[in-house]
Amino acid sequence: MPMHEAIDGIVVRVRDMGNCDRYLSLLTAERGRIPLLAKGSHSMHSTQAAVSQMYTYGNYEYYRKGSMNILKGGSVIQPFYSLSADIDRLNLAAYLCDLTVELTDEGEEAGDMLRLLLNSLHAVSRELRPQELVKGAFELRAAVLSGYAPDLSGCAGCGRAESELFCLDVMNGALICRECRAQRNAAVGRPSSDEELREAEIVGLMTPAVLAAFRYCAVAPLERLLSFDLHDRADREQFSRLCELYLLSHIGHGFDSLQFYHNMRAPQASADKGNQHELFQQNTDHTGV
Repeated sequence: MPMHEAIDGIVVRVRDMGNCDRYLSLLTAERGRIPLLAKGSHSMHSTQAAVSQMYTYGNYEYYRKGSMNILKGGSVIQPFYSLSADIDRLNLAAYLCDLTVELTDEGEEAGDMLRLLLNSLHAVSRELRPQELVKGAFELRAAVLSGYAPDLSGCAGCGRAESELFCLDVMNGALICRECRAQRNAAVGRPSSDEELREAEIVGLMTPAVLAAFRYCAVAPLERLLSFDLHDRADREQFSRLCELYLLSHIGHGFDSLQFYHNMRAPQASADKGNQHELFQQNTDHTGV
């Protein structure tokens, strides 16, 4: 007799199997990601169709048969229907779910990641905050939860906590003030080999407002994570790009969903690219800031 279980979770990945079945990846607080086979859920007449959609948060009843978890039924708690009302919202939600799948595992507790995702999807679906802030806050906090927390207390060189302009040493997760960076560049000199070029720093410039946002998002209670603002548009864009750069540099790869999100926001993306060279430098020439 198969054992039946019930658990709350959100669908973060869907794969159709044949004409009727779906393979779901469900993120839960207690057990991380759970794979579920939803038989017949691809049919419009299926009683499981509502709980087998992407971004659906609900209570899922299932049983185990061999090595497979079979969905028996469930009830929807929050469907996040309004995500589909706008292509940018939908694309951003897809990227956030891809990140969640990347940073969680089957069988490992994921309560904080679940709360982070649910709160972020709620903000995106209701347009409660600018997408740049939601995206950046999610990326930075996801990095912290995954063990990639940057040290934002002060300059790694001289220890000063405040400066007119800091740089974030992305791979080392450390702040560097303008003066210490200039001194370090002068001391290191120009790379002399391909190996040194490959190991060159990735550095992002941070205004005081962006640094304050970073510091807030790294430690704020999850229920208050989006209770900050960046009034200047350039600061919002810099915050979003630097959070993205930081997390993806540590993960080691990008995501098709992120590229699609940027491509669909082409007018804004074009403007962003015009500023990209000023904000982010791959430090292969050691010219300083």
